[in-house]
This record gives sequence, C-alpha cells and structure tokens, in this order.
Amino acid sequence: MENFDITTWMPLLVTLLGSAGLWKFLSLRAEQDHKTSLEDKAQRAAFNDTLKEQVDRLAAKVDLLTSEKEDLLREMASMRAELAAATATINHLQETLRNR
Repeated sequence: MENFDITTWMPLLVTLLGSAGLWKFLSLRAEQDHKTSLEDKAQRAAFNDTLKEQVDRLAAKVDLLTSEKEDLLREMASMRAELAAATATINHLQETLRNR
C-alpha cells in the first residue's frame, strides 16, 4: 500500500460521520413527530368522546322538552275547548235572560 495520506481520506470520513449524525437526527425527529401525532390522536379521541356524551345529554334534554311542549299544547287545546264551551254557555244564558 502506498503512503497513507489523511488529507485524501478526510472528506470521506467527514462525510460518513456527518451523514451518520444527520441520519440519527432525522430518525429522532421522525420518532418525536410520531409520538406527537399519537398524543394528538388520543386527545382528539378523548375530545370526541366528551363531545358525543354532551350531544347525547342535549338530545335527551331536547326530547324531554319536546314532550313537555306537546303536553302543554294539548292542555292549551283542551283549555281553549273548555273556554269556548263556557263562552257559548254564557252567551246562551245571556240571551235567555234578555228574552225573559
């Protein structure tokens, strides 16, 4: 082998060491991005679960309010019918008194 000259091998060594360092940096960064992504997915899943629970509770409340509203409307209709009957009776009695 001829005379070993470090200056001819220096760029190769620097390139190899630099690329190894770059590879380590990129792999660590990809791993951290993956962990962050998993944490974000877990947080979104928890948020979605909470949101679904809230929607279910609100839907139950809406159903209850709708039922109560329908009951009140039925009661109002009944009261209007009773009021109309009472008004008719009063008018009839007034006419009967006038005719005497």
